[in-house]
Amino acid sequence: MTFDRSKVAGDGSSFAQAFQLCSEVAVVIWDVPAQLPALGKFTLAMQSRPVPLVSMTLPRADGGQCVLWAMKPGSEAEDAQITAADGSRLQAVALQPAARLPLLDVESLLGNLSPEGRVKFLNNLLTVWRSVFRLSRDELFSSIVEDAVLTLVPAPRLAHSLCQIAPGRYLVETDISPVLGEISAIYAIGVNSILPLPSQFVVGNGSQRGWQSCHFILGSPQPARPLHIMFLGKKGIAVRSLPNCIPRYPGLQKWWAEQRGDQGLREFVVRQLSNLPGGSSAVAIDLQMRAPLPARQVARSQMHATVDIALSLQGGLLAGGWTKDPTFTLAGIDYLKEDGTALPLDGNWYEFPAWSRDAKTNAKTEVTGFVAWLPLDEPLGPLLQPRFQMRLASGAVKPLVPKPQPFEPVEQRNRILRAVPPQHAVDNAFRTILAPALQGVERELGKTIRVDHTKDYGQPQQAPLVSIVVPLYRVLDFLRFQLSGMATDPWLAENAEIIFVLDSPEIEDETKHMLGGLHILHGLPMKLVVMNRNGGYSRACNAGARFARGAVLVMLNSDVVPREPGWLQLLSRPLLEQRKLGAIGPKLIFEDGSLQHAGLYFGRDQRGIWLNHHFYKGMPGRYPPAQVARNVPGVTGACLVTRRETYERVDGYTEDYVIGDYEDSDLCLKIRRLGLQIAYEPAACLYHFERRSISRSQDYMRGVASQYNSWLHTQRWEDDIAALNSDGTNRTGISMEIDATERNDA
Repeated sequence: MTFDRSKVAGDGSSFAQAFQLCSEVAVVIWDVPAQLPALGKFTLAMQSRPVPLVSMTLPRADGGQCVLWAMKPGSEAEDAQITAADGSRLQAVALQPAARLPLLDVESLLGNLSPEGRVKFLNNLLTVWRSVFRLSRDELFSSIVEDAVLTLVPAPRLAHSLCQIAPGRYLVETDISPVLGEISAIYAIGVNSILPLPSQFVVGNGSQRGWQSCHFILGSPQPARPLHIMFLGKKGIAVRSLPNCIPRYPGLQKWWAEQRGDQGLREFVVRQLSNLPGGSSAVAIDLQMRAPLPARQVARSQMHATVDIALSLQGGLLAGGWTKDPTFTLAGIDYLKEDGTALPLDGNWYEFPAWSRDAKTNAKTEVTGFVAWLPLDEPLGPLLQPRFQMRLASGAVKPLVPKPQPFEPVEQRNRILRAVPPQHAVDNAFRTILAPALQGVERELGKTIRVDHTKDYGQPQQAPLVSIVVPLYRVLDFLRFQLSGMATDPWLAENAEIIFVLDSPEIEDETKHMLGGLHILHGLPMKLVVMNRNGGYSRACNAGARFARGAVLVMLNSDVVPREPGWLQLLSRPLLEQRKLGAIGPKLIFEDGSLQHAGLYFGRDQRGIWLNHHFYKGMPGRYPPAQVARNVPGVTGACLVTRRETYERVDGYTEDYVIGDYEDSDLCLKIRRLGLQIAYEPAACLYHFERRSISRSQDYMRGVASQYNSWLHTQRWEDDIAALNSDGTNRTGISMEIDATERNDA
């Protein structure tokens, strides 16, 4: 039975009829008489009030309107009324269970709609109705949609499967007319399912006889029969037939090797692979490393430009390089998206004086360095060679392609730290460029850090009072001296557990061998926590703290050695007795007996950045002002003692400082925000062979890590530090007048 629009009721209105859309869903269709549209919105009223009840109004080819209502009718027949906005009844409809109704005649319906109405009908059918009634895998609904598609496009063009990029996922190629407009969605219509394929397509720039290439990902097993692919565009629809999913290429690598010319398509595949589980990102990286794009720069007599840093990061793209433009012909540099869209980099752009060295002559040339940050809503994935173009004032463009970039977070961080020379690392460079890039890398790095395994030496103490956490990074030079000082301290041996955290697993065998020998020598129980990779000082300390069982927690550097027994008892007792005390630190001295630390204070540099300073650093160890126990703004993390409960309340060390610096003052300021005090106790004295571990990190020493950390620390704690200065707690006016006889007295 078909919908006959020639039948008209006695009052001049056309009949409304009900049809079956699928086994459980019915649709009522009514052609609105020409004299009624002025009455406003029309409603289908039913006694059972089905939920959901959805409707759409479509333009007819004759200029009128057609209204459709879809619902799940009840198990019994009932009457429904079409009413106007004023409540008047216009038409009665007899509704039966969907299975008893005649099947919707799609060809007849579409034949009476305008072109706009046909597109709107299909759009609503595939989006709203499919979703509301959960019809994606309804066989009858799929056949109705397929009938509608073939009615509109009886002989669709072909699509072809190129290769399988992952199990059950295929890269498909076809062509699209630009007349279609911007594509909003793609649907795969099969014999028993309709699968939406949103945001998984790329349309190429090139055209052949008015057609543009289009590639998309089909995420389904190989179908038993051909699929129809429907593209919904702003200006119409396009239908393609996919005869089968037998790939044209035997594998992804074979296809990739032939695609150096279609760079946007390569980027599309990289991004799609990065969104798949099961190591697909590693596959994308391997493909790019095996068959990279040729690097391209602009090198002419009057213009030079190169991009040598191009890091695809979470949240955006960091680009850097240099230009030489004596004739002022450069208008800007753009990032090229996979679809060819150009995104200018000049929104967050920083320039600085630099120089370039000629590879052949070794001659140095003054150039203008730059670094830029381009925020992106959608991650690029592990894209190793983002593409750029240089815009000239004339309107011409020149391609720029960097060499393959690092993909490991640590290597990416090191490249960022070397993007700007230290003397030019100022607020403008950090705030909108380096900071968002570094923060994104640190977040990604943090996701990869975990404890790999632990090893106990001896039987752990049943209920230790104190937990000592010692991070180890590359340097084991002072380990034997540190452990000897602990083993010869009776109070420490009886009350403390020792937790070493190995943050450089590449020296695991050496570390285990040394700790095993020292355990045999001293009999002191220890735990070794081995990280899976280097994650930095903060992460290592926090990992060790999670194994701590003592009420008191000691953060101790591996290059800090006790001078004499009793230091730990002196530092632990005040924390156990004074609830207002949040943390305490000892006096630290250099190997020659001069002062390294007698508490921390803050002082601004010429840029207005707060820097950490040690009271009386370099003065004799027995310099009188350094012998006074007192409250201080902070204490160094080389030996910081706090309650474990306090450490956990402030979430331990903040982990977004790079490599290792300023975490200790940050921790002290977090503790201060709890209303607790920080104390210095000179009666406890230890040796500190300062910064021996961090000096092994060339990326810290050569780059701008320390400057970034001080900048970040200032951004975070400006108001708190200024308040410390105003109330006199941060005492910087220190007298340096001492007796010559005291200068070398420890």
